[in-house]
Amino acid sequence: MSYEVVTFLSMNGRGAEAIDFYTQHLNAKVIFKVTYEDMKKMDPSMVVETGKEQWISHSILEVGVHKLMLAEETMVPKLDYIVGNNISLCIQSAEKQEIEKIYNSLIQDPTTEVITPLGKIVFSEAYGIVKDPFGVLIQLNYDKRLAK
Repeated sequence: MSYEVVTFLSMNGRGAEAIDFYTQHLNAKVIFKVTYEDMKKMDPSMVVETGKEQWISHSILEVGVHKLMLAEETMVPKLDYIVGNNISLCIQSAEKQEIEKIYNSLIQDPTTEVITPLGKIVFSEAYGIVKDPFGVLIQLNYDKRLAK
């Protein structure tokens, strides 16, 4: 297998504060960080709410031998933020076919709910979100930067 599962935290507008906290207290290293302002530069059609330009769209921290991903909003932005819907798993691979295979397997189960169909977005050629039968949100992401 050539994929990894990473814990993903949604921070409800406190992403930068959380990154500072984890770097200070867990000796985390920031290996990737993008704000909504940065995303708008990549996709000028993106609408960024006033006051949220510096919110974290996506970040990756290295904490010991593990990774932790942080962003501001939950995977289902229409839901109110509550502790519980702010955590998801992100399965990512440098092999697009592997992500497609996992996604297709997950959606074959009738109790899996597709939140965001697997498809191309500004930062990935294959990204999607499903909710498993236990209520766990799973992000699937092809990330060619993981290739070694």
